[in-house]
Amino acid sequence: MFLRSYRCCQVSSEFGESSGGIHPFDELLYIREGHAALEWRGGCLEAPASSLFLLNRDTPHRLVYKSDKLSFWFIELDIIEPDWFVTEEQAICWNRLQAGKLNDSSVLRVLRQTLDSLTESLDNSEKGMPEFGEEIMLLDVKKTIRLIQAYLGQKPVPAAIRDGSTRELIHSLMRHMESNYFDDFNLETLAKIVHLNPSYLVRAFKWTAGITPIQYLHKLRLGAAISFLANTDMGVQQIAEATGFGSIHYFSRLFKQKYGVSPLQWRQAQRK
Repeated sequence: MFLRSYRCCQVSSEFGESSGGIHPFDELLYIREGHAALEWRGGCLEAPASSLFLLNRDTPHRLVYKSDKLSFWFIELDIIEPDWFVTEEQAICWNRLQAGKLNDSSVLRVLRQTLDSLTESLDNSEKGMPEFGEEIMLLDVKKTIRLIQAYLGQKPVPAAIRDGSTRELIHSLMRHMESNYFDDFNLETLAKIVHLNPSYLVRAFKWTAGITPIQYLHKLRLGAAISFLANTDMGVQQIAEATGFGSIHYFSRLFKQKYGVSPLQWRQAQRK
């Protein structure tokens, strides 16, 4: 994750003026003072002071000013690893909560403190970013995203999944996958290893690890592929086979989805 751009904005304008657009970067938008409305995903969300909006990349958005004086900041993020930003579903859920009253919790209290820290860092950046300033700001951004994910994830865990034996089974399966990621796994074979119904395994695994078993398997295999590409002269076909992908085309497609380039292009870029 990188800070692509960031800025504090203070506007004094007529009611109804606006700013916004579309760009291939994820974004945090925070209303410090005043009142606005966010046009986003075909709707219009009220944006009072202290509201924070999460905007996924390539999503058109426009901030409409609804007070004479408005103060806000935004941070655009260049995120290589998609797991580091909220999903579209999480963004929709969180952004809709901004016009109402959020249930108070320890997570929200820490989030407010983190937003205060981010605001202070952005104010200081106007005078020139101190040493390690951007690094500290990036840590606060990551913390903000994780806190929001934690807040949105505060749902009652089903009793069966809450049971310690089920969690132990999932962790045991994860360790097995880490040691044998190159084996010919699918959802059915993974379910048989821990003697669980496949659909139940998906639910339990996602509650425990945050992703599905197949997503975790892809993560392990792509991580191994990166190591092979960086540290060996193995061909792409060999790497696809060594990491458990049955097809070089399937491997290349998943790789490009995650890293934005083909395996060969990634290797060439690293060796320049």
